[in-house]
Amino acid sequence: MPALAPAEQRVANAVLADPGGVAAMTISELAEVASTSETTVIRFCKQIDVDALAKVVDAVVNAPRVDLYGFAASAFVALDLQQKLHRIRRVAFAWSDVHIALTSAALLGEGDVAIGISHTGTTVEVVEALEEAAKHGATTVAVTNFPRSPLAKMADLVLTTAARETTYRSGAMASRIAQLTVIDCLFIGVAQQVLPDARKALEETASAVRGHRLKGSE
Repeated sequence: MPALAPAEQRVANAVLADPGGVAAMTISELAEVASTSETTVIRFCKQIDVDALAKVVDAVVNAPRVDLYGFAASAFVALDLQQKLHRIRRVAFAWSDVHIALTSAALLGEGDVAIGISHTGTTVEVVEALEEAAKHGATTVAVTNFPRSPLAKMADLVLTTAARETTYRSGAMASRIAQLTVIDCLFIGVAQQVLPDARKALEETASAVRGHRLKGSE
């Protein structure tokens, strides 16, 4: 909140005071409660590009194969999406080694999807992997906080996060949570497109590991 403008701080205070109530308000209603303009409320609320998300969902649903590139903290995000997609029978691979990422990207083709994850959009290895995938006709997707970054500029589709890192930037706290939120939206969108098969796959995978839970833990 200290980084917000005074008018945006009033919106933030209204949200914190009544999250449930604010969620049900229109932009005009929230602006009135916060004694500010509708423009300020819109500026305060950074939302994902729904049209871009829908296009990425369609591309992943129809892709024979999905490559995910993430390094450092973003590597865990890539692995999370790979695991989720794998559970609903989507062929996906997450790579966090630049040599293997480039090798895999070189084997992609038309219809395949390559997703690069980088908070700054300037991680050289991610940009290189996406560029290699693009050379071979794959649909490229960037997940980044900066829509004017090198990664975003070269990708076919961009999913933008909205995170402001704190003093503890090296911990990649806010950026990782924002990335996970975006990929969860992507996963849910894909699962909805293939719902009958996704539901069956989730049930089967849950059943497969059920025996490895301690008795009484469910």
